[in-house]
Amino acid sequence: MTTDTKQPAADPSPGTPPAPEHDLKTLPMAEVQKRLGGSPDGLTGDEAAKRLTQYGPNEIAEHKTNPEVPRVSRTVDTITPLR
Repeated sequence: MTTDTKQPAADPSPGTPPAPEHDLKTLPMAEVQKRLGGSPDGLTGDEAAKRLTQYGPNEIAEHKTNPEVPRVSRTVDTITPLR
């Protein structure tokens, strides 16, 4: 019996559930680590550097808001009569 060690194929469209054999949340942790190239101790330094180069930093982009929107909203609330 051979085990497929390939990483799961990319989901063809966002929002579509993955095929059961590619749904990592249903697999034992050891299998998830194997498929993703990790271990209980994390990634090696070389693997982390490779992924940083390939995917970029693991950061969430800051959502910037326009500071004028709340001020305008408060002004409109003040001058708009309630019905």
